[in-house]
Amino acid sequence: MDFKRACSLRLTFLAEHFFIVFAFLLILPLLYGQGHGRPAQPPLPNLAPPSSAPHAIDPFDLGPVQVVYGIDNKPIATSEYKCFLPPLNSVSPATVGVVDLRAPLKSQNEYESACRSLRKNKIANAEKHLRRAIAGYERYAAAWVLLGQLLETRQRLDEARSACSKSVEESSSYLPGFLCLADISTRQERWLDALTFSARVLEIDSTGNPVGYVLNATANLNLHHLVEAEESALRASKMDVRNSEPRVHYLLAQIYAAKGDRARTVAQLREYLKYAKEPGDVAVVQKCLLKLQDQPQE
Repeated sequence: MDFKRACSLRLTFLAEHFFIVFAFLLILPLLYGQGHGRPAQPPLPNLAPPSSAPHAIDPFDLGPVQVVYGIDNKPIATSEYKCFLPPLNSVSPATVGVVDLRAPLKSQNEYESACRSLRKNKIANAEKHLRRAIAGYERYAAAWVLLGQLLETRQRLDEARSACSKSVEESSSYLPGFLCLADISTRQERWLDALTFSARVLEIDSTGNPVGYVLNATANLNLHHLVEAEESALRASKMDVRNSEPRVHYLLAQIYAAKGDRARTVAQLREYLKYAKEPGDVAVVQKCLLKLQDQPQE
């Protein structure tokens, strides 16, 4: 059976839409009441995928969506991480630790000023404060990550990547830095990089970071590592006990479609529809589901 003909769904769902659209659609509510390092090894190597890397699978096309996996829009209860944007604002402070204790007070104050500017949606001012914080303390990991995220929302992805890389130059266990790099690599469709960085995220924290599993599953799927993709997506689904983000079911549907498993594809799309809230997305998935169900079995 040809799932590509049944429903033409671009598999860049987390890459192109899930993580690109969210920055603009969720940044405003985040800035009006949202919640917040220093990574002694050099940063991970830049692993640009070779020209022979597999192309993204194309079983479905849900289109842009307005949700971000793992985000419940609740502030993190630490001053240092309260300003991180999705998906980093879902990182547990307990697993991150405090790595910027040596930052001078002036730099800390500049970081806090950046946070206040973000809440007022003054993005340019926030960037200025972050750069001043870094100028006063070049090893300010949290400031580098937040700067990278701001650059990311403005589609300055190479600069964003460079900023987030700075946060892990002195530590091989600074989770927000690696998560930021995995997120940016996913947006850039640099799947080998996304796989490397998301794997490092899971090495640092394998029990409390569903976003890391989502990014890992997406990278594996685009590299046609379907067994690994399914394993990571299932781990993310199990961690989402409240079904707060139904897109994990959609990701699983894509994986099963790539495997040619109609029954599981349909089952996961139905699970998605149980919890999905965006009317446009629901309508598209319902239409796709009807086509799959109407298609004769082979």
